Amino acid sequence: MTSVFLPLPLAGEGRGEGKPLSGAARAAEGRGDGPRALLALALIATAAACSRDINLLGPRADGGGADTVSPNDTVTVNPACSGLGDPIALPTAAGSTCAAALATRGHRFALCSCETMNAPARVRTDAYDSRDPLAFDETAAAIGIGGNLTSTAEVRAGGAFYVAGAGGIDASNHIRSSLSLRVGGPVTIHNDNGDIGTDAYINGNVTGNVRVDGTLHVAAGAVLGPGVEAASVVNEAVSVPSPCDCSAGFVNVGAAVSAAATNNANAAIGLSPSALAAVSTTTMIDLPCGTFYVDKIYADAAVTVAVHGRTVLAVAGDVALHAAFSVVLDPSAELDLIVGGRLTTSGGGAFGAAGAAARFRAWIAGTSTISFDDAPAVHAVIHAPFAPVTAASGLPLSGSLLARSVSIGADSDLHYDRAILEAGTICNEPAASVVP
Repeated sequence: MTSVFLPLPLAGEGRGEGKPLSGAARAAEGRGDGPRALLALALIATAAACSRDINLLGPRADGGGADTVSPNDTVTVNPACSGLGDPIALPTAAGSTCAAALATRGHRFALCSCETMNAPARVRTDAYDSRDPLAFDETAAAIGIGGNLTSTAEVRAGGAFYVAGAGGIDASNHIRSSLSLRVGGPVTIHNDNGDIGTDAYINGNVTGNVRVDGTLHVAAGAVLGPGVEAASVVNEAVSVPSPCDCSAGFVNVGAAVSAAATNNANAAIGLSPSALAAVSTTTMIDLPCGTFYVDKIYADAAVTVAVHGRTVLAVAGDVALHAAFSVVLDPSAELDLIVGGRLTTSGGGAFGAAGAAARFRAWIAGTSTISFDDAPAVHAVIHAPFAPVTAASGLPLSGSLLARSVSIGADSDLHYDRAILEAGTICNEPAASVVP
């Protein structure tokens, strides 16, 4: 179906997103000196060790050999687009929609769990901006939970905190919201305290030491324990909608994969559908703008994907990574990884686009558990509404994560990329506001 990846009108390129950050959040990002430096390091590494390069760029326009292509050369090898290319669009229940706009609409939270979440280890969120090395705050990094929250460790939202389940919050450690707290049921804090930076909306009793800096809105008849403090209290009906759009129609990943299987630019650049099915040596690939398709990705060695435009890489089956999967993006380039199966990582290698998390989006169709083993550094916008996500050793994430459920087994800091809020402006999507 050729209408799946439709060209969309440009609204301007926006600010570049490849600048290095500084500070603690930047250290967690693990950034280098930008895409060119990362690409150079990757080339040095592959020259020094056993490696395999998949050269997907054709001959230079000046007739030079393919092995001497410069990043500054004009190479026209993809019949679907040229240069940066138009914004990528994906199939949804409402029709073909800009992928960047979908990220802006669906990923206003640093962490969004469609169902109930258990927190046996500390989870903290903060925010940065991949376009601005000086940006750092604790107002944009919201946490959203569609079900209940049970925690035995600190859960600290550098932004708003939404828990929509009728069971509410049952916590035996610190609960913190830098902005509002909205809960669809009661709140019970057993051994520690709760701190809410602005207003709280709670549909039930409030028990334990809870301090609300603003107004506490509670249902009529709710019982407030002696440890509850608030600037004022208002009795009114409280309703908390699910914060995560986990609907099947938000993105039809299966349709996107099917379309890419029959309508892609593989032949123009010599990409075999089996090119990444059994990666056993360090591998680097170059992708221009356009749509490309592989059957599966199974990698026992590091893979680096250098992206030079607005690009789709569709994977029919699973993505199983036992080493780093690094995405290096040219300025304003984007990669949408469309996965028909499941995603698993192990070995502790990085996954994603360090320094440009908002421009690497992974859309997962599978229902099998997504496992981030050995605490990989994740730099991505991950949309997996049908799959549980587990990270037994912790999840140092930069970007945003939406999943059916989330289980993090070790203390973790999640850094929300504020650039996501404006990603859709390239296709006339209004910038999203910070979750209140």
